[in-house]
Amino acid sequence: MNQPKVSIIVPVYNVEKYFQQCVNSLLNQTLADIEIILVNDGSSDNCPAMCDAYSKQDHRIKIIHKKNEGLGYARNSGIEIATGEYIAFVDSDDYVELNTYQKVYDLATDTKTDIVYFTYQRFDNHGNIWTKTSSSKQIQLHKHIEIRELMLDMVANRPKAKRDSDITCSSCCALYSNDLIQKHKLRFKSERELISEDRLFNLDYLSHSSRVIIVPDAFYYYRINLSSFSRTVRPDRIDKNYYYYQYLLDELRTNNFGKEGFLRATRLFIGYSRSSIRQYIKSSLSKREKMQWLKGVVNHSYWKEIASSYPYWQLPLKYALHFYLLHKGYLRLLYYYSKL
Repeated sequence: MNQPKVSIIVPVYNVEKYFQQCVNSLLNQTLADIEIILVNDGSSDNCPAMCDAYSKQDHRIKIIHKKNEGLGYARNSGIEIATGEYIAFVDSDDYVELNTYQKVYDLATDTKTDIVYFTYQRFDNHGNIWTKTSSSKQIQLHKHIEIRELMLDMVANRPKAKRDSDITCSSCCALYSNDLIQKHKLRFKSERELISEDRLFNLDYLSHSSRVIIVPDAFYYYRINLSSFSRTVRPDRIDKNYYYYQYLLDELRTNNFGKEGFLRATRLFIGYSRSSIRQYIKSSLSKREKMQWLKGVVNHSYWKEIASSYPYWQLPLKYALHFYLLHKGYLRLLYYYSKL
């Protein structure tokens, strides 16, 4: 049997409502020479039976049934058996344009590139679509310094930038060389231990890459589950953010990114924490519960440490003010500002 051109790895967990749309978008790709690896990550709904049924319908489908360990480890299980020249990832409640892998595979092989990045559109179950803004032109990076700058941008922007980040870190919006992944034994971290495992995987991958292409095409459709916005907030989210921040700082130091690495990682941590605080304050918890949680947050010593070494006053005014209230411990002002 000839080596497939692309292996598409799909972690599957309790998505029977949307699963058919996802798989159909892969089975009907204009690039027929693919393998589709469905990784059932311990689903408790009808997804395991659906996976088995699909494997009987099309020889290109491989099935892995495993205990639930999360998205990152499910992807790793797929990587272990992937035989394609390139690897792609799709989440099982999303879908892709039917010409996606034909276009990015042709581009990758024509230019002998290690990775092709593309962008996405968000959509909800009511038919609303939001397109991710990106460059209108194709970008090719082949110099070492250019790829390192992309890695920094993938962490976060510089302090003065209007947004925390402009770069998509999703592994679902890329086509990766399988040879490079296997040669360097690249695998995903568990998102249960380190949030944003996609960013870590991409940084690791890029550190071994010599040619990168970024295209403006929005091939990927990312489903927004509106009900998830009312999900239970996690009181340990700030601690998770900080643990991830420290891990990322170590990785950037190992790769000799110096002060610039610190600036980017710290902006990411500040942005993540700001979002976590706002989510908690806007939750359905009582004001007393929110204030009690917020009091514990502002008492962390690392806010003052960051304020002494990171130029937070260079942030956009609304972000700088939020961090000022945070590191100064102005509890009530921070509470009401976070509600805005």
